[in-house]
Amino acid sequence: KMQVMQLLGTFLLGEPAYRGDTGSDPVAAELLALCQKIAKDDPIFVLKLCCYVRHTLSFRNTANFLLATAVQIDECRPYVRTAVPKCTNLPTDLLELWSYWRKLHGSISLPSCLKKGFADKFDEFGEYQLAKYLNAKIPKPAPAPTASGKGKGKGKGKDMDEKDPEDAAKAKEDQLAKAHDPLTRPLTMKTLIRTVHAGSKNPEATCGVLRKRYPMTEEEFKMMGLDLGGTKNFDPERAAEKFRIPVPKTWETQLSEKGNTAEVWEDLIKSKSLPFMAMLRNLRNILMAGVSGNAHESILWRLKSAQQVANSKQMPVRFLSAFEAIDFDDATLEKLANEAAGDADFIEEEKAVGTGKEAKKIMKKRKVCRNPPTKELLNKYRDALEIAVSLAARNNVPPLECKEGSKAIVLVDVSGSMESPLTQGPKKIHESALTPHRRSTGRPIVEGQDMDLDDYFSQAGQRHSKKLSVSMTWIGQDLDLSVMVLDKGGNQVVSVSYSNTEWTQIWHSGDITSAPYGAEEVISVDLDNLPPTAYMLFFTVNSFSGQTFDALPEAAISLRDDGLTGESNEGTQEICAFRLTGTHKAVIACSLIRKDKGWAFRCLNTPQAQGMTVQSLLDKIKKEFAAAEADAATAQKRLMDAALLLALCLRERMGEDKCEVVLFSSPGKDGQAYKILRSLGPKVLANFRRCTAEAAQLGRGTELPIAYLQELSAARVPIDHLILLTDGLISPAKNPGDALSRWLASYRAGVKPMKFACIDVLGLGKPCLGEGNNAHDALISGYSEATLRYLTQEPGAQLAEVEATEVPPPKKPRKEKAEAASGETA
Repeated sequence: KMQVMQLLGTFLLGEPAYRGDTGSDPVAAELLALCQKIAKDDPIFVLKLCCYVRHTLSFRNTANFLLATAVQIDECRPYVRTAVPKCTNLPTDLLELWSYWRKLHGSISLPSCLKKGFADKFDEFGEYQLAKYLNAKIPKPAPAPTASGKGKGKGKGKDMDEKDPEDAAKAKEDQLAKAHDPLTRPLTMKTLIRTVHAGSKNPEATCGVLRKRYPMTEEEFKMMGLDLGGTKNFDPERAAEKFRIPVPKTWETQLSEKGNTAEVWEDLIKSKSLPFMAMLRNLRNILMAGVSGNAHESILWRLKSAQQVANSKQMPVRFLSAFEAIDFDDATLEKLANEAAGDADFIEEEKAVGTGKEAKKIMKKRKVCRNPPTKELLNKYRDALEIAVSLAARNNVPPLECKEGSKAIVLVDVSGSMESPLTQGPKKIHESALTPHRRSTGRPIVEGQDMDLDDYFSQAGQRHSKKLSVSMTWIGQDLDLSVMVLDKGGNQVVSVSYSNTEWTQIWHSGDITSAPYGAEEVISVDLDNLPPTAYMLFFTVNSFSGQTFDALPEAAISLRDDGLTGESNEGTQEICAFRLTGTHKAVIACSLIRKDKGWAFRCLNTPQAQGMTVQSLLDKIKKEFAAAEADAATAQKRLMDAALLLALCLRERMGEDKCEVVLFSSPGKDGQAYKILRSLGPKVLANFRRCTAEAAQLGRGTELPIAYLQELSAARVPIDHLILLTDGLISPAKNPGDALSRWLASYRAGVKPMKFACIDVLGLGKPCLGEGNNAHDALISGYSEATLRYLTQEPGAQLAEVEATEVPPPKKPRKEKAEAASGETA
């Protein structure tokens, strides 16, 4: 039981995908094995755990997976029917639970306990919930492929993404097979109703979901159960009329139907139909719509209400996003005022939308705001958001317990790698990664995410030489490695390949047309001496011989530093490597991007069906360039922002004397590698901006502030908690010889016992509590204020909370019920 609590306590901050195949999903396999072991002695505990996870921890996927696991275990099955209604909240929960069950069981058929449990829960749903999730599909179907346009320029205009006829036919066949496979096809509300015969208590709404027609006769009306036991009468005027569920009145449906106007927002605010989270995320839209003063007063009151903020359970980073979204400068306010005074009804402007590879810049029309925000109004909103963040810190962020006279130290990594975007959901790790050179924190390759090279090498006490090489190795026929250089405007500067082997500070090793026993092509780059026109370098691989990458054994790309200097390595060192696989014949493998400070590496893995030369990939390269520029313009939250705000909220919650926050990276221009945040003001968001400015003065690398920790140890400062917020997991047990591990051992032996927690804000590391059999060490993967719950509450207290959860007893079979009733009568 303690093991399963520890497992949940670590990975819940970044829930697994639960593919259902326990053979390839280690987390799912471990969870299933633990539940099977627990069920032998205490089967009801597994169902209690489902309730705890769904309602206390508010994690839906894991609760549904645990329920599907319980159905697999014979000892748990009697409790499943009564547990399903208690452990599920939404119609989509039932579909997701069914999807997990069929993956685990390998069959679409439902056992009796799930059928009855689904029917019981379905009867609890009202028209609103059924209408909201009417068209839900689990899993979501893959988007249909878009029709390719004709090529431009000379020749026949062949589409480079068009596969060979044989490959295209096979891909279509596989797609059709998957669409008709009962184990993978999407599940819908209609399928659920027809399978479990649900909806007897609300037959009219059920008929609306099924798109049925009103019966023609009274006899048919009764057969369909629409009379509800004689309480409803047949209406002949509705005969043959289609049942419809009314569209629910939500802020999404109202905006979709009536538009993003001041009147719509005012009506939503007045009718209390705007949830707190939707209000927070749409503050900018509300201001730009030009709502009335009464509407603004209502919103400001909600932001300053302790009860509203506490009930919203919103993370402080949400308030930061809202704060920055409405932070108009004087020039913007003047522009909006001039627009309002003009005659135009719409303004067309460029806007960046999407994230990652899907990011792009588009021209979008915006309705002119006739009642634009003023500086005074924005100041009111800034003050209200400051109050909201303080309330969220006090109500939604649990404090770390420190003894009298002791404190907590929070170390915040503000190095170059922490400028990566903060994303939710599972990260896409490169599927074909070889054992890449991993930093001490163990970060793997993530497609589309920048790796700051200076920071990368500072992890091991090394200096990045700026002399890089990208190599391609393979066995087989003719593969070609090339690089295309683009300037800041996205224009092609040059391409270096087998036909042009040298350009300013870029060299190609030469063409190899056949490699029956293996070969390597290399492109070397001296980043320091590249001309300013070189802004992005895209490395591509083309199969000149026409083979797919799957047909070429050992085809791989690796990135190396060819001139390292430092303590541990001299000369060449591999940074990362990944295989080239797939049914395509060309790929944009990776890129090097010039940043304000230094260079970054990005793994792209963008395939193209065909293409014999680097020029055939030009259109795709320009799309990748445009996506990278648009992604940078979207101003997403960074890992650093999330970590810093969490630390500041913890400081606000505990007080300056109980919590000390330290920013660290590598020495900046003034030689300082860390800054202790002292004498901060009472406003969290204002402090955040000040701290961001302080972080910009430090370097790009990562050097833990060991000197600062040694000063604390020498002064025998009592510390109960040391929290490290970074983008990887640093394990004292696995690296006992590094400086932090030695300091921890020394402090614990010479001063006092202390808890250490490393929180991987990126969410890619393997989490663990009690790491290395040390109950005081915790490695937590994923960003969430809920992280602190696992640091402040002992696992034993969480276990007691689960044990206290009530699960309804199993329902007696009809035969037993009848016998019991007859016994009572007698």
